[in-house]
Amino acid sequence: MAEQPYTADDNPYSQYNFEVQVEGEAVAGFAEVSGITMQLETVQYREGGVNDHVHTLPGTFAHADLVLQRGMTTDVAFWEWIQDVMSGNVTRKNVVVKLQNGFKGDRVWGWEFKRAYPTMWRGPDLVSTNQGMAIETIELAYERFARMSGLPE
Repeated sequence: MAEQPYTADDNPYSQYNFEVQVEGEAVAGFAEVSGITMQLETVQYREGGVNDHVHTLPGTFAHADLVLQRGMTTDVAFWEWIQDVMSGNVTRKNVVVKLQNGFKGDRVWGWEFKRAYPTMWRGPDLVSTNQGMAIETIELAYERFARMSGLPE
């Protein structure tokens, strides 16, 4: 069965550009996402008898932490995950970040981040609101990322 898009009435994160899901559940909305990078480290190898160049061989992949900024959550499970990590219980979870179409709330594209966990959280300036808990910045370390399956090429 095809997934039905959210409407502004039933998605508390529809006013944000990005919906964040943890283990398949929508838990927060964010205005900005950065850190989706990959870098292939290289290893230089000097071959005996070859004096005119050094071989450059592929090494391992590295990537930056995922940075989510200016967000809002109404989900206590998201905050409890951060609390667990702060208590020393680092649990890794799968996280999905989906770009939402600001006009309809339709999902346009997204990324899956495998075995992620929070490494930094920064709260906002305190302002009276009843909409949920604001998040200025959260950073997530992860093992690998991929474009979501099922989205257009």
